[in-house]
Amino acid sequence: MNLLLLLLIVLPLTAAEFSFDAKWKRPIRPDTQGVLSIGEKGISFRPRKDGKPLLTWVFEDVQHLDRASPTEVAVQSYRDSVVRMGRDRWYRFVLVNGTLSDELYQMVVARIGKPATDRVVSEPPGTELEIPAKHVRLLKGSQGTLYFTPQWIMYSTDAPGESRKWRLDRDVAAVWSSDPYRFEVHALSGSEAFVRRPSVHRFSLKRPLDSAFYTRLKMKLYRLRGTR
Repeated sequence: MNLLLLLLIVLPLTAAEFSFDAKWKRPIRPDTQGVLSIGEKGISFRPRKDGKPLLTWVFEDVQHLDRASPTEVAVQSYRDSVVRMGRDRWYRFVLVNGTLSDELYQMVVARIGKPATDRVVSEPPGTELEIPAKHVRLLKGSQGTLYFTPQWIMYSTDAPGESRKWRLDRDVAAVWSSDPYRFEVHALSGSEAFVRRPSVHRFSLKRPLDSAFYTRLKMKLYRLRGTR
């Protein structure tokens, strides 16, 4: 068992701070070296170079969290981006040492209390149904497998950055199937506030979706929406 996982089991997030050497990846500008920290109240990035300001977000100021890989995470703030004409600003970090484990990531998302994007997916335990599928995209799709568990819908693929994990009671606005070989996940993602709408992920299924299972899934989401 690695040290980070042991700390997560022994210490709650409120009693520990996790720090990683990291790079702040900035469009056009050079990367900024520093330390990314996750603590009791929020997330911070402290640049190593003198004169660079400390970046801090209390959890409620994080609009969306996107884990692209175990070593890459992006924070969507509520701050306007000047170069993107008022769109909400993203901050992307690559960890130089360590990884953002599943346990720590889920702890942080729970503290933020909003939908999140997770692209780190492996075959889950407790799978109720799995279907080989193609994720249909505008320019280039990917081949993979859809997994359904009591809490999650997951899409796993070897294509970099294309896997997804959606928690039913937090990340999924709706699902839709026009025929047994088509399936859509309408996910609450980090879209811009002034065009806020779910992201639609469309799949071509290589085996038919069981109609009874689909009906149960729709009913479960209906009940979960009533408790949000």
